[in-house]
Amino acid sequence: MSVDRRLHPRVFADLSAEANVGSDRFSVQLVDLSVSGFQIEGGGQLASLTPKPGQGGIELGLQFDLSGLEVNSLCRVVYKRRMSVDKAALGLKIVAIDDDARAAIETYVKGNLG
Repeated sequence: MSVDRRLHPRVFADLSAEANVGSDRFSVQLVDLSVSGFQIEGGGQLASLTPKPGQGGIELGLQFDLSGLEVNSLCRVVYKRRMSVDKAALGLKIVAIDDDARAAIETYVKGNLG
């Protein structure tokens, strides 16, 4: 039996989002969220992401609308799971986000807990 070691509850979401790495922008689907991170799914661009030489990991920007508020965040990829040849899921840890966006996420999570 696996134990969930997350500090914050995570809830299902089905939201369109935009990810950006450097000057590359691509559409993704936000499939779950918590106040500390997100899981996104997307196509070939996500599947092909790799850290640049000398860089410890991958950071990306993520933008989406949540309850009428545009959320902009900087995230670090903490895991990548290839789902098929041209589809991948990424687990993201929030590195930077403004207070209003964090409050909107907290409200969304509390309102959607089982």
